[in-house]
Amino acid sequence: MRAHHPGHHEQLDGNAAGGLLLELFGRDMTDARAACAHCEHEAALADAVAELDDAGMILLCRGCGHTLLTSLRSDGRQTLVIGGLRRLQWPL
Repeated sequence: MRAHHPGHHEQLDGNAAGGLLLELFGRDMTDARAACAHCEHEAALADAVAELDDAGMILLCRGCGHTLLTSLRSDGRQTLVIGGLRRLQWPL
């Protein structure tokens, strides 16, 4: 099942979210391995489906379409919601 997220129209690969991920984590996270809690699909964040707009981003599992993580900017604050990630792993 593919989820549709209102307000986010353009779907890109996870590389498009690389700058925001760098800002959030302080390192390039596009090569980090993400495991979906819903379908067990595991791949680099670069493989995720990214929906971006001025308010932030949503990263969706390419396997099932569920939300892996959401980052939103509002009222001078940054919010990161870890949705359907079972695991996020990156090399040291």
